[in-house]
Amino acid sequence: MDILTVQELNELVNKDSNLIVSIYMPTIKSGVDIRQNHIKFKQLLREAEAELYNMEMAKSEIEELLKPATNIITETKFWQNQGDGLALFIHSDGIDYYRLAIEFNETVKISNKIYIKPLLPLFTGNGQFNILALSKNQVRLFRCSRHTVNEIELKDAPDSMHDMQVDDEADSPRRDLAMRTSRNVGKNQLTYNKVTQAQSNEDDYERNELTRYFRAIDESLVDMHEGEVVPLVLTGVEYLIPIYREKSKYPYIVDDFIRGNPELLNGEELHKLAWEIVEPLFNKDKKLAEERYKQYHGQKNHLFANSLDKIIPAAYGGQIDALFLEDGLQQWGKYSLDKNKVEIHDEPRDGDEDLIEYVSLLTLSRGGKVFSVSSSDLPDESPVAAVLRF
Repeated sequence: MDILTVQELNELVNKDSNLIVSIYMPTIKSGVDIRQNHIKFKQLLREAEAELYNMEMAKSEIEELLKPATNIITETKFWQNQGDGLALFIHSDGIDYYRLAIEFNETVKISNKIYIKPLLPLFTGNGQFNILALSKNQVRLFRCSRHTVNEIELKDAPDSMHDMQVDDEADSPRRDLAMRTSRNVGKNQLTYNKVTQAQSNEDDYERNELTRYFRAIDESLVDMHEGEVVPLVLTGVEYLIPIYREKSKYPYIVDDFIRGNPELLNGEELHKLAWEIVEPLFNKDKKLAEERYKQYHGQKNHLFANSLDKIIPAAYGGQIDALFLEDGLQQWGKYSLDKNKVEIHDEPRDGDEDLIEYVSLLTLSRGGKVFSVSSSDLPDESPVAAVLRF
């Protein structure tokens, strides 16, 4: 399974191409029905092909555009390694695809921009979190949402502490753990000191190896998650967790963790325990944002907004700390940066885009939080509401 960061989402949105085919589909991760993945994809490609013909594209142009996607239909290994959903974007430079921990509806969109709205739930409240299962014999990383869990590869990371052992045993700190004592003592005392010193050196060696092991894991984790804010739940026997925390540079490790040997639990069992930890954190962020919005609204100050003509310029300027949107909301229009003006239309016109998608991406890319909620959970009667930083 793949990870999609906010930074990568921005790069996708800003991709320069005259024509982009966006395809979303649910995928099957295991079992005999896994063979349905490529069949479903082939059907969606045919749908895209039909739409391109309706746009009066020549057959040769359509074949050339869709060729990179057509080539993967028969790649068995690709279809056997899926998450809950596949997002795939075809453009003049080739294809970009992401196997993700979210189940998409079957969708085909053709435009000069990538269609990103189905991806937004990954980045909104109750969105994504990670589980890092640590033991000496095994390390596993899971990307999760409220209802899904998928194991993903930790690139360039060791599979176990054994992988970190030095090759040259002659240079290993283990080679002479029974150190000499500094004074003459009786036979029994000498034996005791040698054993004690050996145990001390053994403990030091193991901690050093654990440190090297955890640093290698952490480097991979940090590289994979650059530019995104995703909580991380650790799981492992208790003495390992503080060692990892001490060396980690990952900034979003939650305080609580899952205690015990994670090798005894599968992904679904770890997910259930981790959700008990992160659910209050997600709810806390949302509740604090709601309280601040109501406070600012009651004070009638400038730190809240509940209309797109105010929210979009604020989002562009990095002012939005939290954004509330009604589930399923769509609003067509466009934003003129030069005039700092928002145009809102009942029906899409030439040059329009979904302003809800646009303002969500602006907010996320500038470090704000986005909460997609039901109408009853909005902080006031407006379908959009924002808490401003300044």
